[in-house]
Amino acid sequence: MKAAIIGASGYTGADLIRILDSHPDIEISAITSRKYLGKSVWKAHPSMRNLKLRFTEYTKDVDADVIFLALPHTASMEKVPELLETGVKVIDLSADFRLKDVKIWEKTYGAKHTAPNLIEKAVYGLPELHREEIKKADFVSGTGCEATAGILALAPLQGKADKVIIDVKVGGSAAGSTGNAGTHYPARAGNVRPYAPVKHRHQEEIKQETGFEVSMTAHAVDLVRGILATCHIPNFSEDVSKLYRDFYKDSPFIRITPKDPKFLPNPKYVVGSNYCDIGVVTDEEHKRTVVFSAIDNLVKGASGQAIQCMNLMFGLKEETGLEALPLYPA
Repeated sequence: MKAAIIGASGYTGADLIRILDSHPDIEISAITSRKYLGKSVWKAHPSMRNLKLRFTEYTKDVDADVIFLALPHTASMEKVPELLETGVKVIDLSADFRLKDVKIWEKTYGAKHTAPNLIEKAVYGLPELHREEIKKADFVSGTGCEATAGILALAPLQGKADKVIIDVKVGGSAAGSTGNAGTHYPARAGNVRPYAPVKHRHQEEIKQETGFEVSMTAHAVDLVRGILATCHIPNFSEDVSKLYRDFYKDSPFIRITPKDPKFLPNPKYVVGSNYCDIGVVTDEEHKRTVVFSAIDNLVKGASGQAIQCMNLMFGLKEETGLEALPLYPA
């Protein structure tokens, strides 16, 4: 099959290229970029010097069976309608179609949605919750990286509790390749900085997918890749270890960790992989449960998960091309 990547010069584009290049069932037919138009792929991604790929101009008629959109928020909604008209399968990694309520989306992202008629058509691209829908989909919306960590941590507890407080630690690559003052190395190195103290836009996804009333605080930390979500569920102290193992027994990329602090989820143990590690600790004395989840924000939080969805959409084994173990040490 042929795959094209629209907007392939950023971090998510790089991981799409990296993973798809070794996928046994995929040929990368096109990568696009306005900034690097006509240039070899390694001019944007120096690690890819051996690849014979060149950035081309976007066209809706690109020769592909599946198209990945790795574009900034609000850019995808301009292209998705015309791409779907061509009959190609589309996987959008932006936030444009993640939220099912257009009013909540416009409030969260501060923009007018120009393709609200396609919001319901988009299947939320989290295979662990929407596997059967994704198999039948021709349009999938990728999930937010912090949202992925939070949802996977909480999904087995749906209906058992109402409220959750989530503390998220996020690596610098989640801010994208263009960066800002907060991702500048002298500001980030050796530092932990709260950048979304009382509200993060991904919490609307978590609420949508789990039903929890979510309070979320996000911190920028001195990591390149990785997210650690710590979820506090007050007034709930059941031992739910078996519940988690049963819930995810058919999910190849979920690993339930022991309760020993040495083995609880740690971003270092998932870097470069599509795994999500989840650990559950019960605090009976204070009547609370704490759930930890760790992912690589660029793989399970973006490009790897998108390819996991692609595999399902085309009837392939879910793990195809994603079997690589995490890098350690990294």
